[in-house]
Amino acid sequence: MATSTLLKLGPFTFSIETAAFNQLHRTWSFTWSKQNRLGTIPQLQYTGEGQQTINLSGRVFPGQYGVVDTVEQMAKLGQQGKPLLLLAGTGDLLDYWCITSVEQTNSYLDQHGQPRKIDFSLAISYYGEHYEVSNETRR
Repeated sequence: MATSTLLKLGPFTFSIETAAFNQLHRTWSFTWSKQNRLGTIPQLQYTGEGQQTINLSGRVFPGQYGVVDTVEQMAKLGQQGKPLLLLAGTGDLLDYWCITSVEQTNSYLDQHGQPRKIDFSLAISYYGEHYEVSNETRR
């Protein structure tokens, strides 16, 4: 059975068979600087784009969809401290993103303490269109 990719972040694939997210929350922010004016109220001046973030939440059902360490795999990618290429399931390239947080909640534990349901939340922030690996990083 072919895996239907919902989203790919670096080497990690979100799919029904691995880790399906049921909610994708995307935020764009914009920065405005307050400019004081003599004798009247301050005026706002647009100074550029702020941070763009995506929060994914979903669940894994070990033994059926994904494995117990699926969310830990996401956290290990974040620990590498490198931007990751984000690719939509449609094939659209969404540039580079950084993992800023990973959360996991285990429930419905079996007799060995293994979860039968794992809820997760993953937060990523936009890095940019390009990511170049420096010579020091390659060593």
